[in-house]
Amino acid sequence: MRTRGDDLYVAPDDPLSIVLEAVVRAAWLLVRLAIAVVKAVAPNAGSAIGLAVVGVTVWRFSLAAAAGLVVLIAVALTTWGFAHRDSFTRQAAPRLILLWRAPLYRLRWRHVAMRCGLVVHPHGVVTYDRATNQLVPHILRVVVDRSGRDRLLLRLPVGMTPDDVAAHSDAIGHAFGVDGTQVVRERPGRAWLELRRRDLLREVVRPEPATEVALTGIPVGLGDDARLWRFRVQGTHALIAGATGAGKGSVLWSLVHGLAPAIREGWVQVWALDPKGGMELGLGRGAFARFEGGAPEAMCDLLEEAVDLKTRRSLDLATHGKRLHQPSAESPHLVIVIDELATLSAFAERTVVRRIEHALGLLLTQGRAVGITVIAAVQDPGKDVVSWRDLFPTRIAMRLDNPIQVDMVLGDGARERGAEADHISELTPGVAYVRVEGSRDVRRVRSAFLTDEDVLALSTSLGDSRAESAREQHVMEKKGEAA
Repeated sequence: MRTRGDDLYVAPDDPLSIVLEAVVRAAWLLVRLAIAVVKAVAPNAGSAIGLAVVGVTVWRFSLAAAAGLVVLIAVALTTWGFAHRDSFTRQAAPRLILLWRAPLYRLRWRHVAMRCGLVVHPHGVVTYDRATNQLVPHILRVVVDRSGRDRLLLRLPVGMTPDDVAAHSDAIGHAFGVDGTQVVRERPGRAWLELRRRDLLREVVRPEPATEVALTGIPVGLGDDARLWRFRVQGTHALIAGATGAGKGSVLWSLVHGLAPAIREGWVQVWALDPKGGMELGLGRGAFARFEGGAPEAMCDLLEEAVDLKTRRSLDLATHGKRLHQPSAESPHLVIVIDELATLSAFAERTVVRRIEHALGLLLTQGRAVGITVIAAVQDPGKDVVSWRDLFPTRIAMRLDNPIQVDMVLGDGARERGAEADHISELTPGVAYVRVEGSRDVRRVRSAFLTDEDVLALSTSLGDSRAESAREQHVMEKKGEAA
């Protein structure tokens, strides 16, 4: 640098210095990239082993040998995929996807979390320390399953909760280019962030063959985790909320289909109330031991008859020193299906409404222990329609009209945690969100679809079976009288 009078003169940079600086910067960038790749790959055993094998092959033999090894493995996997597609999809595909997707998540995670606002600011000051790794959640594990979901197990920094992750999960999902997200609490300080890349529930689900019946879990559909959706009947009541055409009927008929073997054997009965005069449930009335689709007064009488049954069973259990009802042919488990609860609780005459509210209140509060389950479907889950909403342990939110209704059905904060029932497409009836009993977590499912022909066949089969049982019982009574 030289001075000419009052002006400041800067000598031009040496070309050699510019080249050397560029080389040093490039080398430093490569080193940082290598470090980032190692940090991203190291937590994933598969990626680390694969990278190590290729590196050792290059070191011990040559680059050509390593390339040949990669080609050989690719040919073997391709052959497996064409020869045994099912086993390849089930066993190999998720692991292969994990090899590249897990490091990619780890490389992009900090940047995405910071840009989406998933940070903790100590003392209210916006700071960022690369060394501490305390301001954003840390990825502990990446899981890719065959259902099309990527699951990230996050360790949350102090001051952050799973609800904070849920509040920013939608933005994170858009950043990673996925269809939907959901946050599931794992344990204190940890949460799963689920990213849905492929929707298994887009296609119609067919019912599973009805074989043995376990009232703790009747298969009625499929979850987006590729596992069966099992509907608990024993020891619970269920509320199904959904707009017109959301698929509430598919849940009810799938449940009846799953209960069919027990109905035939006589240790489960279904009573149905259809306030629409039989338009919804009348098609399969042969499946029901009792059916009422007439005036609200008649349906109220049927509910009060169930209350009398509840009272007798309670006295019987108390007499024999028992706490829970055990279903049998002499004392079957009773499932009461109400298609449109609002018609009974809101639109009937006031005196009838009071009787219905009293009967339903007794059944919902005292019926579970004596083997009575109430399953009610509603279109509007507002408090003025379902005043006893909290008495339904099992709740199902199908397509709803607005976000407020989602939290009404599944509980406060359910929509923020991923239960976007107000975004369910009209083209996918049967899709729903279910609150996992005993927790605040929700699960996305789709009920199986039974055609009208399926419902008629089921109704005829169960009706004939019930008639045959009645004839056999009548014959036995006649023989007893003759003896």
